[in-house]
Amino acid sequence: MPTDPKIRPDHLRRQAVVYVRQSTMQQVRGHRESTVRQYALADRAKVLGWPAAAVQTIDEDQGRSGARADHRDGFKKLLAEIGAGQVGVVLALEASRLARSSVDWHRLVEICVVTRTLLADEAAVYDPRDPNDRLLLGVKGTISEAELFTIRCRLHDGRWSKARRGELSKPLPVGYVQDESGAVLKHPDRQVQARLAYIFDLFAELRVARRVVARLRREKLQIPALTWGGPGHGEVRWKAPTFGAIMRLLHNPAYAGAYVYGQKEYDSFDRSPTTGKARTTARPPADWPVCVPDAHPPYITWEQFLRNQQTLRDNWFRAGTRGAPRRGQALLQGIVRCGRCGGRMSVFYYSTKEKRAPGYGCVAGYVDGGKTCQMMSSAPVDAAVAELFLAAVTPAQVDVALRAPDEYEAERAEARRQRQMQIQRADYEVEIARRRYEASDPANRLVAAELESRWEEALRERERLKRAAEELDRTAASPLGAAERRRVREMAADLGKVWHAATTGMEDRKELLRFLVHRVYLDGVSEAGRIRVEIEWHTGARTRVEIPRPVVGAWAPRTPDAAVERIRVLLHRYDYAAIAGMLNAEGYRTAKGLEFDMYSVGYIARSRGWGRSAARQREADV
Repeated sequence: MPTDPKIRPDHLRRQAVVYVRQSTMQQVRGHRESTVRQYALADRAKVLGWPAAAVQTIDEDQGRSGARADHRDGFKKLLAEIGAGQVGVVLALEASRLARSSVDWHRLVEICVVTRTLLADEAAVYDPRDPNDRLLLGVKGTISEAELFTIRCRLHDGRWSKARRGELSKPLPVGYVQDESGAVLKHPDRQVQARLAYIFDLFAELRVARRVVARLRREKLQIPALTWGGPGHGEVRWKAPTFGAIMRLLHNPAYAGAYVYGQKEYDSFDRSPTTGKARTTARPPADWPVCVPDAHPPYITWEQFLRNQQTLRDNWFRAGTRGAPRRGQALLQGIVRCGRCGGRMSVFYYSTKEKRAPGYGCVAGYVDGGKTCQMMSSAPVDAAVAELFLAAVTPAQVDVALRAPDEYEAERAEARRQRQMQIQRADYEVEIARRRYEASDPANRLVAAELESRWEEALRERERLKRAAEELDRTAASPLGAAERRRVREMAADLGKVWHAATTGMEDRKELLRFLVHRVYLDGVSEAGRIRVEIEWHTGARTRVEIPRPVVGAWAPRTPDAAVERIRVLLHRYDYAAIAGMLNAEGYRTAKGLEFDMYSVGYIARSRGWGRSAARQREADV
C-alpha cells in the first residue's frame, strides 16, 4: 500500500525512476557520501510502494554539470520516458541534482503535469498538479539556479583577486621552474636558457618568425619543449623547431618577466556549434586586466616584448599592416599607398612568360563596385625610391662598415656555442645510458638487451650531432682576415654596389628600406607622363619627387630589330613557316627568348602591315 496520499494506483502501475548526478568527476571520486545517498533513493521508492522490479536508476550523467541539458544523455532519457507516460515518480536527492537551469527545471515540471508524474526527494512527495506543490517546486528550481550563480560568482571573484596579486597558479612555459617556496626561477639547465635567449636574439635580428625557424634548421639546432602527460610530465625534451612553437615563445609575456592574466576575452553567448566552448578574442597588451611586471627573472625586457608584438602584427599582411618582406620584385610591397585616396596599393605580378616589371595599383574602389583609382609600373618608382634611400644612408655607412665584420663573427661564434651545448647534452645522455646498462643484471637478458639498445641509440645520436657540427663548420666561410675586413669596409663605403649586387635578395633590400622608410605615396598626376612620389621617413620628414612615366609597353620585351628587318626582307619570297626555319637556323629568337614559328612570324608581319603586300608581291613574281 502507498505510504503517501498523493500516490495513487495509476502511479504504482508505472515505474519509479531514481536520477543520480554529480557535477564533476572529482566530486564523483571524492564526495562518496552524496553518491551513496542518491543511490539509497531506490530503497525510498520501495518504501513508497513500488516493487523492486519497477525501480529504475539513471546514472548516465555522473561527472556532468546540471547548468545545461544538451550534454546530459541521462536527463534526455528521463524526459523521454516521462513524456511517454512510463514514469510514476521521479526521485532525486534535491532539485539541483535534476537541473541547475530554470528552463530545464520548469520543462521537467510541465511534462510531469501533463503525464501526472510525481516528484520526490528524501523528505516529501510533490504533485506538480497541486497548486501548493507547484509553487514549492518553482521556488526550489529558482533557488537551485541562484545557488549555482552564487557559487560561480564567488569562485570568479576569488580567482581574480588572487590573479591581481600574481598568485594564481598558471602553467609555466619551458625555461621556467618553481622551487619549494613557490618562487618562479629560470630553468637550471643552462642550455635551455642559452637556446631561448638565442631565439629572441635571432628574432631581434631577422624580425620574421619564419626566418628564425629557417636559421635554426640550417644550423641544425633544436628547441626545448615541455612534456605534457605521462610519466615524464613537466620534463624538458628537445625537438626540431617549428613555426608554431616559435610563435608561442614570441607571444608569451612570461619571457619578459611579467605575470599576465586575462589575455583573452570570453563571450559565453558566442559558443562553438561543435564543441560548445565559448569563443575567445585576444586583447591587446594595453587592455590586459592583470599585468604584474618583474614577477620573475626575464629573458627579454618588457619594451623588447612590446616591440616583438608590434613586429609580428606588422608582418601579418592585412589592412593597416605592412606585411613581412617577401621575395617578389616589387620593392615597395606593403608600404606603398595611393596618393589620391590614401588606400593601400596592391602589387600585381604578370605571367612568368612576360618579362614585365610588377605593377602598383589602387583597386579599393573597384572592389567596392567602383572604378580602379590608378595603376602604374613599379620599375621607375622603385628606381627613384632606391636612389633617394641610398643617398639618405650615406652618413651611416661608416658605422655599418665598422660593425658588420664583428657582428658576423659574433653570430658564427654563438651558433657554434649552441651546437657544442647540444653535443655536451648528448655526451650526458650516453653516459646515463652506459650507467644503466652496467647496473643491470647480465643474466636478465631481456632487460640488458633493451638497455644496450638505448645505449647504442644514444651513441648514434651523439655521432650524428658531431657530424652535423663538423659539416657546418667545414662549409661555413672562414673567419674574416684583414683583407676581407678591408673589403667589407670598401663595400659598405659604397652601399650602392651591395644594393645592386646579384647576391643581395629582394627580401634584404626591402628590409633595409624599411629601416628608414615608413610609407611611400604615389600619384600618377593628371599631367601626362608624370608620377609624383612622396616618401614618408620614420623621422616624420617627407621627400617629394616627380619622375617621368614610361609610355605603354616601354617595359615589355621586344623582338630584336635585326630579326624584324630579316623578316621584312624574306617576306617577298618565302611563307611564314619557311621564314621561321631560316630565322632559327641563323640564331634569332623571339622577344620571349623562344624559337620562331609560323604564328610568331605572322604576328610580326601583320602588326606592321606587311602581310598582304608581301603575299601580293610573291604572286606577281610567280
